[in-house]
Formats: sequence, structure tokens, C-alpha cells
Amino acid sequence: MHRNNSRNQLTTIDGTISSIDTTTATVISNNPGLPPLLLRRTNSTTPPNSDDASPVNPSPNIPIADEDPGDRLNVSSHKRKTSGIPLEAEAVVRQSSKIFADNLGQIDDGDEEEGGLQMMEFDDISEDTWWNSAVRGMRSSSFRSLFATRKSISLLVVSAMFLTYLLSSGDVAEEALPVSSPVQQVQPKDNSESSITYGEDHMEVVGVPKEAHVHEFNKVLFYDSPSVMKKLHSKGPVLLNEKIGGLHIFENVCLTNNVDRRGAQDLRGLIYFNDKITGDKRCVPCEDASSTNDKVVNHYCGMNGLHTMYASSVNDWTECIAKKENNDLMKQFHQTQSPLTVNSIHFFKEPTFLLQFNALDMETSLFDMLMTYLPHWDQFRDEWDFPYDAVISHSLQGCLSHNHSWFCEILHQMNAFGPAKEIPWEPDETTLYCFEELMYNEVGYQRMLDQGGLVTREILGEFREILFRKFALPRRRTVEDRKEEAESLAEIVAAAKRDGTHIPDNIPITGTSKTKIIFYDNKLSQQTKWNEMETLISKARSLEKYQDIKFVTVDDFSSLTVAQQARTFNEADAVIMVRGEHMANVIFAVDGTTFVEVGCEVKSFIGNPRFMELMDGTYKAVEKCKKGENDDVACVVCDGDSDNADFTMSPAAFEKMIDDVVRSFHS
Repeated sequence: MHRNNSRNQLTTIDGTISSIDTTTATVISNNPGLPPLLLRRTNSTTPPNSDDASPVNPSPNIPIADEDPGDRLNVSSHKRKTSGIPLEAEAVVRQSSKIFADNLGQIDDGDEEEGGLQMMEFDDISEDTWWNSAVRGMRSSSFRSLFATRKSISLLVVSAMFLTYLLSSGDVAEEALPVSSPVQQVQPKDNSESSITYGEDHMEVVGVPKEAHVHEFNKVLFYDSPSVMKKLHSKGPVLLNEKIGGLHIFENVCLTNNVDRRGAQDLRGLIYFNDKITGDKRCVPCEDASSTNDKVVNHYCGMNGLHTMYASSVNDWTECIAKKENNDLMKQFHQTQSPLTVNSIHFFKEPTFLLQFNALDMETSLFDMLMTYLPHWDQFRDEWDFPYDAVISHSLQGCLSHNHSWFCEILHQMNAFGPAKEIPWEPDETTLYCFEELMYNEVGYQRMLDQGGLVTREILGEFREILFRKFALPRRRTVEDRKEEAESLAEIVAAAKRDGTHIPDNIPITGTSKTKIIFYDNKLSQQTKWNEMETLISKARSLEKYQDIKFVTVDDFSSLTVAQQARTFNEADAVIMVRGEHMANVIFAVDGTTFVEVGCEVKSFIGNPRFMELMDGTYKAVEKCKKGENDDVACVVCDGDSDNADFTMSPAAFEKMIDDVVRSFHS
């Protein structure tokens, strides 16, 4: 509404203009119990006649103080959709507006004395504003007198009730639309270009976007269908650090799981997107990286632990593996992949580290994964600059969060991946995981520590020192540290004796501690067992030459926590055990420890001379007795020809083995 000389114009709901006398300044109701007339400003901050005025769409049920007829949109062809009320209701409103305007001329100024309520004053608005001009018009006596008659008020109430009834009916709910800004366009049922509508001073194209089923959260794109996924072109592998090696970078690749060897949990399929490789068997992974299957599938097999498959798109890959001859070949190679059918895709935009290890073997995990990663970890940790933001592992669920398996606990305690978060994986056989940047720590790259100079004594020593502190192990790692500690304790004991004070119970008296040897026969396992081990130990304890030796046996390593296993090895001066994954606990043993593995045939990673040199330890394998060997040789008698057969030892062979261990303490 705006001022027009001595008369104000009020635009009614149907667009008609009524005159209001401006000789009065307040609006009064004839009935004190009725509320005053509500006035609402629009959101416009420019004069109505300004060329820059933005279109507005106020509620038609409330008169607007600064409204101008030019502000209204010309939507005569879409009245039912844009007015928010059906055409029948608009007719009623238009009729009531006419009555409203006719009554204005019949109300005299004397009626204003009957009311008791006054409109608020706008004292803080300057006289020279266009808004103030409108306000002065609002104070006219004719406008106040309008609501002083019960007849007019009753008519408005009835009209409002009628509109409320129509708007709440089912037909209106289906056809009427809520009042909103005209710049918002209602999406038409027909999504064709010809049915797109435009708002005044604004154009908004309404239609289904190209990726309507793509959602993004926490830097992850969720595709509800492979068909809407953007086309990928893979790159890599590229070494992150050529001087160290073993850590490779891929771009725009997807991962699958090997379901034929699910127990190992360390085999992955890598979908590599390349249009140039078009062979019929492009999607079939090799049996293993070192096999000759590349001649069968006619493509590069990949690397240890990560078997490559090629495709031009996700749909191309699923169509390729669905072919019977390809599916049969995957089963023959024990390389059936999951998912076989892809319904959705999770595309990770953050650089992600693929954590791959054999969850069923602690020792294999230690040497196949950790020995490759340690040099990189040492470099990342020094600068606290890890080149990835996330870690994903299908080897064990929640490895870095809630899983307390031996290897996961080691990774957690050493803070192997810095601030990177673990990506939870879902047991969904139809979801494919893809990555914008994937880093793969090659399994087995440093299994035998044959990449010289990468895992140094300093790097391995720092790694073990962290574990010693985290697990609060009682014995210091190095010989020098233990000597220093022994000298310090000796001074404490000497001072206590000199002063006649009590020696603390946790301080061993010099010369009274015995050499401790830990034994394990694996008797509760389904694998190789050492029969009659405890009988042999019992006889050895009675011998005079072994009185300074403390023989300790472990019943079942699988029943011990990681911390208990760590303490068991840390307290040992020598370890004599059946070969097995429990030997991975050697990293908790102090420098100078002697390790003996017993079995019909011993194949061990810890027996690697390079590893023993880094550990400053001594290693010996006691295996099956050869034909013609007598009792002066430490060897075992096997129950069968199998390398994994159970075994026993003669008392003489056992005594010879203990003598060799004792001599190693003084070498």
C-alpha cells in the first residue's frame, strides 16, 4: 500500500482498490474483545515503484502495508496452482472484497469512539520515507472505522471459516499448493523441456538431474545404480617412495573380495578401468600373481595379494563375469569374487590405505604386512604426515577400533596410521567399493627382509620400544639398558643393607634370580603337538645342573590376551616351543633371547638370520631325527611321515637341547 495525496489506496485480495480517508491516525475496534487489524510488511526493501523491486508472494489473507498493484505476478492462466485456493473459493473472496469496499463509504468518523484498542505508533520512522507515507494512510479514520461495525467483522469471519473448510477438503489438498515465493517453481508432471515454467526476474529449470540417485556424505559418493556412476579411467600403480618401495598408489579403481578363500581374508580383486583391454577374459583374475595364468586370461595378473581385473565400466565388469565360461574359470582358479551383482557403489574421494593381512596367522601378518610398512611408518611418524585420510580392511572388521585380535592390537598400540580414520565395511554382497586414490601395501614385499637397508635395527628397535611402553613390559629391551637397570637396583639393595632398611619386594636380590625358559607343547591345538613334553621337563628339573633354571610351561596361547602373551615372552631368557603363529610374540622378547622351534620340519619366518640380527637374538630349529643319528643330537621322533605330524623326544635329546640353550647365554 502507498500514499496517494489525501487519500490512501488499499489493494484488496482480488486486486480492487478502495479509498481510505487519512484524517485520523488510529484504528479502533467497536468491540474491545476483538483483536486489532493485522498489518504485515513484505520482505521488500525497495520502494514498490522501483525497477529493482523483487517479486514477492505474501499470504493473501493479511493486508500488506506497502503493497503496490504492480508487485503482483500475472498468473491468470495458473490461478488454481499459484493462488493456493480453488477457483470457487476465490469467487467467494472476491465477493466479500466488494462488500468490504462498499462498506468503506458508509462508515462515519463517529464510530471510532466506541472502540478501546489502538494501533501501535511508528514514532521512530522518519517523515520522509515512503514507508511512513503508507503508515499515515493506515491511521485514517475510514480504515479504523471499517472494523468498528459488527456487520463487517461478522462477514469477514464467515468468509475465513468458508476458506478454511475448502482448504482442508481432499480435492483442495490435491490441487492447491502452499503459498511460497514465486521464484520457486512447481515441478510439472511432464519432465519434458516444453513443460518447464519460469519465475519473474528468475529462471529455474525444473527436471530430474543427471545424477538424481547420487548422494554425498563425509567425502563419500553413494551411487544407487552403476548406470549413474561417472566414467572412470584408472591409473597406477606408482610407488609412493621409490627408495623404500612396497607401497603403491592407484587412482579410480574398485575392490572386490575373494569368496573362495574367505578364511584367509587377505586376497583382493582390483577392478582396473581401461578401454584398451577388451579380451573376453579381461575380468577374470589370475590364480596368483606368480602363476602363468596371464597367458590364459591374456592380461597382467597384478601383484601378490591384489589380483587385477579389467573393464571399461562397472556394468562392463558385471556383464563380463556373468558369462558362464568366465565364471567357471574363476571357480577353477579359486578366485570367485564378491559382489557378483552390483546394485550400489560407494566411491571414496579421500586417499585411502588398503590394510591387507592374513587374519588367521599372526606370524604371517607380522612379516607379510608389517615388515613392508615399517619403513614408511617410520617416515610418516617423524613428520606426522600420513599421506592418506582413511583406512579400509576386509581382513578383520573394525581392526583399528574394537577388534582385539593380536595383529590389530599391535597396529592400534603403535598408532600405525596416525590420524586416519577406519572405514567401516558392510556385509553387503551387492555393494562395490571404489576409490579415487587407493594406497596398497604390497603383501610379502619384505617377507624375507631381502630388500636390504629398509628395516634397520633402529627402526625395528623403535617399534619394539613403543610396544614395550604400551604394554608396560617389566624387562628393558636392550642388554645395555638391562645392565644399567641392574646396576641401579644393586645400588638400592646395597644402600638398604647399609642403612638396615627394608628392601622393596619388587626388587630382586642380586644373584638370586634364575634363568627362565618358557615351553609350549601346543597340546590343545588341532595342529602339531609335542607329546610327553611335561614328563621330559619334570625329569630335567631333578638334575643338579639345571637348579638355576626355571622351567615354565604355557597351556594355551589362544586363551591369553595380547598383553599376557607379550609379558610371557618378555620375561623369558629362552623360548622352546612347537612352531606356530604364537612365535610372532618374539617382538616382545628382550635382546639376547634364545629361540628354539621344535617340529618334524620347521618352516619359520623368525628363523631368518636377517631378522635374528635385528633382534640381537639366537635361533635354533630342532627337527626330525635323521637315520643313524644317536642320542647326542637334539632331534625329534615323529609319529608319521607328514611334516605336520605329532612328535616326541628322548630324554637324552631333550637334555642336549637344554645344554645348547644354556651355552647360548654365555656366547
